[in-house]
Amino acid sequence: MYAVNNSARALFLAMIPLAVAHAVLGALALLGAKATQPGFFFSPDQALLLYAERTATDGALLFAGHYMLRHRAISSRLAYTLMGGCAAALGYAIAIHHSVLPSDGGTELTVGLLPVTAGMIAGFLYGQFAGLESVRHSHPPSVSDEKPVLSSAFDGPTRVRTSAAAILIAALMPAVLTTILAISLSSLLPGFTTAMSTESNAVIAAALPAQLFITILVTSVVPSAIFVLCMHHVTRALGRHRARTYATVGGAMAGICAYLLSPMIPLLSVSILVVVAVAYGAMMGALYRRFAGLEPVPLPEAVIATDPNALVGADHPARRQHRVILSS
Repeated sequence: MYAVNNSARALFLAMIPLAVAHAVLGALALLGAKATQPGFFFSPDQALLLYAERTATDGALLFAGHYMLRHRAISSRLAYTLMGGCAAALGYAIAIHHSVLPSDGGTELTVGLLPVTAGMIAGFLYGQFAGLESVRHSHPPSVSDEKPVLSSAFDGPTRVRTSAAAILIAALMPAVLTTILAISLSSLLPGFTTAMSTESNAVIAAALPAQLFITILVTSVVPSAIFVLCMHHVTRALGRHRARTYATVGGAMAGICAYLLSPMIPLLSVSILVVVAVAYGAMMGALYRRFAGLEPVPLPEAVIATDPNALVGADHPARRQHRVILSS
C-alpha cells in the first residue's frame, strides 16, 4: 500500500490558492464594511493578523486531513481533493463564527464557494507534489486486501489523463493573468497612485484587484474549462503527451478562436488580441499537462464473434486472396 509523504514544500505550494482566496475575501470584506459603515476603522496590523490567522487555520486543517488520509493509507488524488474542500469549508465556518469583520447576511454560502474551491485545489496540489511512499499493513492482510503486485517500471502505451482538477487549475489562469495585467497597466496611468493614496481610497485600491478577479473569474472559468477540455482531447487524439505539444496546441487553438472572435471585440486590435490569446492558451496547455499526469491506454473491448472463421488477422493472406471453386 502507498501513502502520501509528509512534505513542507508541498504544504507551502498547496497554501498558495488558499492564501489568494483569503486575500480576496478579506479585501472584499473591508470594502463592504467601508461602504456600509463609513465610520468603520480597521488598521493594517489588524487586517494582517486576521489574514494570517485564517490562512494558518486552513493550513493546520489541511495538514490534519492529510494525516488522517495517510493513517488510512489513502493516496488517491480524488480523496485529497475532497479532503482539501472539507478542510477549507471547516476553516471558513470557523472564520464566520469568530469573524471580527462585519458582513451582510445571506451571502455566507455563496461567498464560501471561493475558499472551498481553493481548498480543493490545495488538497490536489499537496497530493501532487508530496509524493508517495510504501507503507506496511498494521494488521495481517486478509484475502480481500490482497492485490496484484505492481512492477516498478511500465513500458506499455500511455496517454494523458482527463483530470477535472487540472482543468480547473488551467481555467483559472486567464482570470489571474488578466487581473495582474489590468492592475499593472492601471498603476502606470498618471494620477492613479496619487488618487489612491488617500485613506478613503486606500480600501478601494486594496479591494479593486479582488473585485476584478472575481468578476473575470465568474465570466471566464466556464469557457476556459471548455477550451482546456477540447484542447486536451485534440492533443490526445494526435497521440502526443509532452507539455511542449500541449502548449503548442493550446496556443494555436486560442489564436484561432481569438481571430474568429475579433469582430466581437472592437476595443483591441486583432494582432494584440491574437498574441495575448496565444500566450494564454500556451500557458493553459502547459499547466494542464503538468498537473494531469499519465495513465495507461485502456484495453480494447472484447470482440463478439459468432463464426470462428471470421477471426482472421488483418495481414492474413485470406484477407487479400480468395479461394476459387471450379464448378462443372
